[in-house]
Amino acid sequence: MIAGECVDVTSAVAVVRAGGEYRLVANRPAVAGELLFTIEGELTATPNRYTVQIGHDVHVDVPAEFGFEAILDQFFWRFMNHSCEPTVFIRDRSVIALKPVVFGQDITFNYNTTEFDMAEPFACRCGSERCIGRVQGYRHLSDEDRQRLRPWLADHLSCIGAR
Repeated sequence: MIAGECVDVTSAVAVVRAGGEYRLVANRPAVAGELLFTIEGELTATPNRYTVQIGHDVHVDVPAEFGFEAILDQFFWRFMNHSCEPTVFIRDRSVIALKPVVFGQDITFNYNTTEFDMAEPFACRCGSERCIGRVQGYRHLSDEDRQRLRPWLADHLSCIGAR
């Protein structure tokens, strides 16, 4: 990239639907450490299954007045799925490539790196050898799992010690 050049980071991702499920995928290759996009939305103290926690009792949500088309275009982050071996991590509202990402690859993050206590825990289907099994939030992790995730933890979780 040339200094001063503007980059449309939203073109880095696209929402696709396959098998009745929506997911966020890479729309172009990305390098490790690259900012893919910034999470937009309204701040709320009330988590739900679609919010992303960015602070103590602070979550980002899609404003209620937006319809599905706007969600696809502007709030596409809502379609990032969980993986125990993710492709991105989140710092504040920035979504950053954790490793090189290829065209068409799922854009996933480990929900336990942002969510202290999941609004709706679920059984993980990521298929990773390091799969946690049930995703409930950072609060429910073992000390070993907490230590493994430490480099990618959101600031509001990184100050929480072991249980």
